[in-house]
Amino acid sequence: MRYVLFALYCLFAVTLTAQADYREVVTKTIEDTYTYRSGSELAVEGEKAEIFVETWDQQKIHVRVVMTARNQRLEVAERDLENLELVTEVAGQKIFLKNRRLDADHEPDSELTVEYFITLPEECPVYLKSHFGGATISNLRNRLRINGEFSAINIDNVEGLLDIRTRFGDITGEKIDGNVVINARRSDINLLDVGGTFTINAQYGELKLSPNINMRDLRVNADKSDVYIYEPDGGERLAYELASNNGEMILPDNRKLIELERTSEWRRIQIGAGGERTGTITASVTFGDLHLAKQR
Repeated sequence: MRYVLFALYCLFAVTLTAQADYREVVTKTIEDTYTYRSGSELAVEGEKAEIFVETWDQQKIHVRVVMTARNQRLEVAERDLENLELVTEVAGQKIFLKNRRLDADHEPDSELTVEYFITLPEECPVYLKSHFGGATISNLRNRLRINGEFSAINIDNVEGLLDIRTRFGDITGEKIDGNVVINARRSDINLLDVGGTFTINAQYGELKLSPNINMRDLRVNADKSDVYIYEPDGGERLAYELASNNGEMILPDNRKLIELERTSEWRRIQIGAGGERTGTITASVTFGDLHLAKQR
């Protein structure tokens, strides 16, 4: 009897899975191309959208937006998709894109996805606002601003001025150089092979930072966060000032350090303060652990 009940349960589960996977899918694609001139800027506001930005060698900005609705019933998917629109506006040298629901009071019954595929010159400044989505950016060389909430941010091979603000959205970056400011709350940050000037303010997250020998100035202020700093090969000429308040400081055994201040709750040290410096790293952590180790 138990075998029969188990078999019926499995059949029921398979039936539910098949029904869940059986979807009517409707899609609409919008494409446009804008002439790029020096001073132009692209601004995108994505709501529950994935935004992909890459570069090419043409003096044009190409935009392709794919909107998709999935539902058990075709007519419901079509109705919900019709309620999605792309707003485009060109004001002077600024190009603005935004997706929204025509009837904001109509809650969709379908699974909706919006994807932006953007290709532009590497010198084009970009501003992204993402809510409940994600952003992937590569190969930019000018100015990048991101304001994210519940959105994962991925950055690869970007130089210039970066201003990133995020809540509940992790940041992953590699090969970033320039003047970078990151403000993050309840977000993990993982940066590999980064240089230039960085200021990172973080609350309630985990930070894993791997600077390269071109790091000129890295400043980290973290609250209720664990911070891991991985020193590059040749990074012995970096000067460190590290502070920990109500947390552990985990340091390499073979480094000479200067103890600046130490109490039961507070510790502040210097490493590599003498001699020629290639850059400085300052980190202050409150209610979290601070780790310094060699890059693997």
